[in-house]
Amino acid sequence: MEKTVTLGGKEVKLRSSLGTIITYRSTFGTELFDDVQTLDSEKKEKGQYGKIIDVLFRIVYVLHKPYTKESYEEFLLGFDFDVLSNTKELEDLSDAIGVLLGGLKKEAPGDHESPQQ
Repeated sequence: MEKTVTLGGKEVKLRSSLGTIITYRSTFGTELFDDVQTLDSEKKEKGQYGKIIDVLFRIVYVLHKPYTKESYEEFLLGFDFDVLSNTKELEDLSDAIGVLLGGLKKEAPGDHESPQQ
């Protein structure tokens, strides 16, 4: 499945498949869905914002990886701190991640699933 979100004022294409799980593990050395669960538990603990931001952008990077040759570091350098203050973009991003990882079934106009092969 594919989605396009606006992040930091620029369009970022995201794509998910079963391969996303393997790509995440080989890129970061942790399990994708364990880290997704960490996001929920970390929200409850004060002072964990750095960890939340890191996991969130790891997920975004892996979902964007089919469209880029950039390293994770290069990808992050493409965003200013302002990206963290745009609530609308972050909410849209959160919804997109939920849909792409199978947690939500919300489809917006212009979204589409990749053709079955």
